[in-house]
This record gives sequence, C-alpha cells and structure tokens, in this order.
Amino acid sequence: MTQWHAEIDGPALVPGARLTVLSDHQVVRVVSADTLSIETPTGPRLSGMVLDRTASDIRLALGDGSCVCLEMQRDDSLQPPNAHGAAFSRQIWMVY
Repeated sequence: MTQWHAEIDGPALVPGARLTVLSDHQVVRVVSADTLSIETPTGPRLSGMVLDRTASDIRLALGDGSCVCLEMQRDDSLQPPNAHGAAFSRQIWMVY
C-alpha cells in the first residue's frame, strides 16, 4: 500500500473532473488499497482509498464515505525523468 499525492482541477470529484497523481521520486503505479491525498484549487484537502483497480479504471472511496469511479486518461509514468515538467512521474485520471 502506497500513499500518493494528487491534485484535482476543481473543488470536487464530480464527473468530468481531472485528477493527477504525481510523484517526484518514484514511478506512479496506483493499485488497490493505495491511498490518495488530494489537493483542491480551493484549499481543502480530500483523502481517498483505492477500493479496486482494474485495467484503466479505479474505484475510489472518499473520506466522507462516497465512492467515485475514474478512468485513466494519460500515463506518463514511463516517460524519461523531467519529460513532463517538475514531477518525475504522473498519471491523469478522469471522474465518470
């Protein structure tokens, strides 16, 4: 089980929101039982645990007890270091 840093592009994990999982030092590989510490643009931090990871989909349980499903949009985890900015590795997911 790994804890990942993540950011969303809006105040909540609603359909269409993009969630970016980032790491400065290891390759991002989100799997079942991992936890996410999610920063929002408005300040409050969200937390979640991956209940299930199947192929390019994850089901995430949030701290308030709700669940959201996400689909992978982009996997930059295999790019050379610094090929995509400051983060060493990242994955971009979209809520559906």
